Amino acid sequence: MTTRDDDNVTYLCDMEHLCSPEGQKFLDMKYSGRLEHLKNYFGERLTEIRLLDVGIGYGMFLKALEELGVRDLHGMDPFVKSIEISSRNTSATLVEGDITCENWPVEKSSFDAITCLDVVEHLERPAAFFKKAKEHLREGGIVIVTTPNGQLPYRMRSIPLIGFKDRNPTHVNVHPPKYWRRLALENGYEILIEWKGEYLTHIRLIPKVLMLLCRLLRLDHRRIPVVNSFEQSYGMVLRPL
Repeated sequence: MTTRDDDNVTYLCDMEHLCSPEGQKFLDMKYSGRLEHLKNYFGERLTEIRLLDVGIGYGMFLKALEELGVRDLHGMDPFVKSIEISSRNTSATLVEGDITCENWPVEKSSFDAITCLDVVEHLERPAAFFKKAKEHLREGGIVIVTTPNGQLPYRMRSIPLIGFKDRNPTHVNVHPPKYWRRLALENGYEILIEWKGEYLTHIRLIPKVLMLLCRLLRLDHRRIPVVNSFEQSYGMVLRPL
């Protein structure tokens, strides 16, 4: 059974790793904040929403939503084999489609939420996602976008013996948060929430020291300026104006 899509170079893990205890711990850490923002916005309506995940990977986020009781789930991805693997992990409706295409293969003005998780950094023109997503939201719908946090610690990854090299060659648009804020505002969204999260990373030793200090002082490292620049991910909850 295929557990990896070799054509999908944006994805570095295979299903065997993701299903291992280590992989599950990684996914729990990765998705917890994203799921929490959906819960907070929709409240008791969460299980009734219609959601589209753009760039599904192997369907693990859709699976996490199913486990919360969300049923009207849809996913779009350009990689046929990734869709095939994802269909073993989720019962969501999955279609082949590319963000940059003029017409997405899903109904316009029909979704309460559109998620695009760790995808926009792979696009040469990431504005394309923000423009097209608006066309497919219902009134009051939201977009959740996450992308690598491209602040100074990320740029230090290439320094030998100091940084952890970014192994993904398709990260062609990694930027600091101010870039993504501007892009969202320029494309007609209001930013409801923005956050930095997942885990401290990018370079060796310093994040571990900072994490230890935060724990000793009982501080949330995600909310401390400078410290949170080491967070792996930057995210936004957006609503069209």
